[in-house]
Amino acid sequence: MSELRENQIESSDDELPEEVAFHASKSAALKSVKDALEAAKREKNLLKEKRKKRQQLFQEQKKRKLLPQELLEEFDKEPKKQTGPSDNKGINKKVSTKPSDNNKDKTKTGTTPKKISKSLPDSYRVTRIKDESTAKSLQEKAMDFIQSRLYGPGTKRTTNAELLSLKKKRGASQGAAVEFANKKLGASQKARIARSNKRFIRQQKLIPL
Repeated sequence: MSELRENQIESSDDELPEEVAFHASKSAALKSVKDALEAAKREKNLLKEKRKKRQQLFQEQKKRKLLPQELLEEFDKEPKKQTGPSDNKGINKKVSTKPSDNNKDKTKTGTTPKKISKSLPDSYRVTRIKDESTAKSLQEKAMDFIQSRLYGPGTKRTTNAELLSLKKKRGASQGAAVEFANKKLGASQKARIARSNKRFIRQQKLIPL
């Protein structure tokens, strides 16, 4: 009997370390699972806080873009001047069902009331942007055409002095072109040059007498 008890005690002593290792591994596994759940919970809370802050910023930016409340209240307090089509119909019906004495007199005489034309003041003018742009384009085209015809590369333009010299050279009485007076010359020489120029112009019939 004593031997059996000793054998049982030895076998129980041998099994103790395995049970302790199992409990330690189990507690370690539970702890790791618990830590993982807590980490996931913390991440979830952080995401919630970030979303909340983002929503608050969005709301603040939206409030900044909106008009102030005082200005909106002033717009609400202003009376509405325009009337809808239904109101106009009601007014027309009332006027037509109950004509006044003045209207009766006007219908008898055959005269109709003149319509009041709502025209703009004299200093204002209404124009469409399209019409203004087309008018400008036409004006620019006309100016370009005149410029090309008068001063384009195909035109043969020359000065008055060159024209007079050519006529003098190609004329019947060939000679020097029109003389131009120099400021340094005397009065007698200037007068002689002016007389010769007048004589040349009269002979060539450049200016009608």
